[in-house]
Amino acid sequence: MDIKLTQKTAYDVIVVGGGIAGVAAAVAASRNGAKTLLLEKTCMLGGLATLGIINWYEPLCDGEGKQMIAGIAEELLHLSIKYGFESLPKHWGGKGIYPIRHERYATRFSPNIFASALVNYLEQNNVSLLFDTLATYPVMENDRITGIVVETVAGSELYPAKMVIDATGNATICHRAGVPTEVGDNVFSYLVLELNKEDVDELSQTGNFCAARECRYVRSKDGSYEKYKDLHGVTAEDVTQYMTWGANVLIDRLKTEDKESREIMTLPGMPQYRKIRRIIGESEFLGNEDGVKPENSVGSFNDFRKSGLGRRFQLPYTTLYNKMVPNLYAAGRIISATGTGWEITRVIPVAAFTGEVTGTAAALCVKNGTDATTLNVKELQNTLKAAGVLFE
Repeated sequence: MDIKLTQKTAYDVIVVGGGIAGVAAAVAASRNGAKTLLLEKTCMLGGLATLGIINWYEPLCDGEGKQMIAGIAEELLHLSIKYGFESLPKHWGGKGIYPIRHERYATRFSPNIFASALVNYLEQNNVSLLFDTLATYPVMENDRITGIVVETVAGSELYPAKMVIDATGNATICHRAGVPTEVGDNVFSYLVLELNKEDVDELSQTGNFCAARECRYVRSKDGSYEKYKDLHGVTAEDVTQYMTWGANVLIDRLKTEDKESREIMTLPGMPQYRKIRRIIGESEFLGNEDGVKPENSVGSFNDFRKSGLGRRFQLPYTTLYNKMVPNLYAAGRIISATGTGWEITRVIPVAAFTGEVTGTAAALCVKNGTDATTLNVKELQNTLKAAGVLFE
C-alpha cells in the first residue's frame, strides 16, 4: 500500500512534545520572532505535570532563601495556580492559607486547570498547536532535519522546519535523527488521585483542596519495586507492562477495601517514568558542579531535593545539543545530564528553564542563519538575561 505524505505549512521552529519543556520552548521561540509549531501526541498539555498527575511544582529556590530559576519557569509556576488552589508560601508571593511542609518557592496545583491554562498561554503567545499529532520521524538531508513527519487522523503529513526542539521526554526525535543517546534506569511509581470519606470530611471542614488533590502512591504488598527496575520506556511492550503492573497493584489493594468507602478520581494518563532516554551532548552535566560558572552558561538552577539544599548550578550551553545534528536541540529531562545530574535536571522547573533556553536559541539561529554549533552564545546569554533568566 502506498502511503501519501501530505506537505503542510513550513515553520521556523517546530517543538515536539507539549509537556512543560515543550510549552516553554515554543513560547520562547515565538516571543523571539520565530514562526513556531508545537506538536503534542495527546489532547492535553503539561505532560507528567498534568496528564501524569504529578501536581507538585518543585522549588525555584535553593532552600536557603535564594531564588535560582526565573523567566518562563516562574511564569508557569504562577500560571499553574492562577485559577486554582495553591500551597505557595507567603514569603514567595502566595496566600499562605494552607499548612506547608517548608518555605521553598514551590506549590501544589490543579493538573486539569493548569492544562487548560496552558492552551490559553500558547494562544496568547502566538504559538501554533496541534493535538492528537504523533511525530514519527525527522526528515534528514545530510546532517540536518528539514521537517518532521507526523501521523494524524488525516494521515501521514510533513511539516518543514528550519530548527527543531525535541521535548518528548524520551528523546524520540534525537534518537531517530542519529544523535547518540543513553537509556535510563527507573524506580516504579504509580500515583493516582484517590478520594475517601475521610478526605471528603476534611475538605468540608477545612476547604483545603491541596490536601484533597494530593496524589497517592499505589504500592505493592511487599513494598518492593525491584522487579520493576528494568523498565525503560523505549518500547510499547515496556510501557504496556509498566501501566499493567500499576493497574494490577491498584486492583490488588482495592480488593481488600470496602468498595463504598472511596473512589479513584484520576488515573495517570501516561507512564510516570522519571528517566527514559537522554542525549549525549557536546558536554555532560554530572551534578557535582555546584558553584561552577562555565563561560557558556545559559542560566542558573538549583537542586530540588532536601539533600540538595544550598546547591547552586549553572548549565553549560553544550548540554543541549550534539553537533551531529546541528539544527536540533534537546529540552527537558532528555538533555545531556547523567547520574546525579540527570536526577537534578529531570523536574518541572529545570524542564521549563531548558525549554526557554532552547526556544530562544532556536529563534536566534533562524534570525541569524546559524545553528547550534555556530550560534553566538554571548548573544544568547544577553537575550536570556533580558527575558528574566537568572545567572546566579
